[in-house]
Amino acid sequence: MGKLENKVCVVTGASGGLGKQTAIRFAEEGAIVCICARTEAALKETERICREKGADVLAMTADVSDLESLKAFVGAIGEKYGRVDALCNNASTISAPHPFTEHTIEDLEEALHSGLYGTWHMMQLCFPLMKDNGGAILNYGSDGGVSGLPGFAAYATEKEAIRGLSRVVAREWGRFNIRVNCLCPKVATDRFLMGIEYSPAEMQEYLKASMTSDVMGRMGMAYEDATPVIAFLVSDESGWITGQTIHVEGGDWISA
Repeated sequence: MGKLENKVCVVTGASGGLGKQTAIRFAEEGAIVCICARTEAALKETERICREKGADVLAMTADVSDLESLKAFVGAIGEKYGRVDALCNNASTISAPHPFTEHTIEDLEEALHSGLYGTWHMMQLCFPLMKDNGGAILNYGSDGGVSGLPGFAAYATEKEAIRGLSRVVAREWGRFNIRVNCLCPKVATDRFLMGIEYSPAEMQEYLKASMTSDVMGRMGMAYEDATPVIAFLVSDESGWITGQTIHVEGGDWISA
């Protein structure tokens, strides 16, 4: 029996990257997997893999920056399952790095709508489906926000706002036995590795260096290195952990 047996687990941005790998891990752990993403074809591929793992899957196209599509997604979950046990607010966008003086308000708005607003809305929408039975919420920050990565002003602002929101909600919803934590991952996915392969030579070196700047001296992988931690954080095994930022990045950020 998996650690998420029969738990209704929701993952946004599950068409690729860490979201896709998280959905697959959840399926292997026995979860009922509810996934959404903007790209239908890629989302269906994630759905297919999860079903092959034996999972019951609800998959819907939805844009986390669009409140109405999120209402439809969560409404379908409520109608079919009547509860949410775990919510992973994985979806967000990230733009190419550029100096703060070249950032526009549109850059900031795109980051806030895809990450912060999506996280905000999904928590509020899922709360009625969680408050009676408790559950776990995992939001996503970034070491780029914690450490202040140059070139990513809008992205860092969004991610630090999510961390602040997570701390507030952890305190407010603890009485409902709803735990809220924030994950800061730095892991490669198939999509990232493909991006390296098709990038110019000088960009390949930059990307490889950025992903191996940790004390472990290797590139972390989404499925192997991050999803076991994610599954733990939304399972009953982590029932006494809330309001925390968990770094999964091989020691790139050390605060022990």
